Amino acid sequence: MTTTINKNAIKCAVFDLDGTLLNTIKTINYYLNFALSKHGLSSVREEDCMQFVGDGAKKLISRALDKVGADSSLFDSVYKLYNDAYNSSPFYLTEVYDGIFDALIVMKKKGIKLAVLSNKPDFAVRATVSKFFPNCFDVVRGGIEGIPLKPSPNSLFDILKQLGAAPAEAAYIGDSEPDVLTARSAEVGAAIFVSWGFRSACQLKEAGAKTIISTPDEILKIINV
Repeated sequence: MTTTINKNAIKCAVFDLDGTLLNTIKTINYYLNFALSKHGLSSVREEDCMQFVGDGAKKLISRALDKVGADSSLFDSVYKLYNDAYNSSPFYLTEVYDGIFDALIVMKKKGIKLAVLSNKPDFAVRATVSKFFPNCFDVVRGGIEGIPLKPSPNSLFDILKQLGAAPAEAAYIGDSEPDVLTARSAEVGAAIFVSWGFRSACQLKEAGAKTIISTPDEILKIINV
């Protein structure tokens, strides 16, 4: 289900990271289970982990602890173990989704400014984007302490200001419920949601997504590049 917008209306494209540009679920699940195991806790299945992500690392840990029936007093320790382990090797098991890089190159050549906005901790976002997409994005931002995470549109507005674009001139591309709410709150020109990520097309529709795609080249058709 796609919708084409007016030609030349879109000046920039802002992407979510995990589940949109990169398949990081194996990475996240690996480090989550590592942190849980240090406290003798049960592992979390990859399928469950996919439903825990999207709202930042703190929510991920909280949901995982609830899933395995652990005491919430372990939160700080598990959260630190997870972040420290992830930070030590943030690229482990991570893969770029097929077709993503080609779509980004086309947009860049056409003069579309590109950005990443993720709820993953900022250090991990910057390191990962630099590794997999060197010199590709104009602005990169992850979760920063004291700044509201998505679905708050505040960080998205900050990014658009840096890119010199109004919300109506922006495409936002994501894969989860927080992305749907972020795009809606910001009233972006094109809100595009991917079915190859961590949520199914059905879940995205239930969250209110109108434009759902199954391949990255559909982004180019929607924004007319």
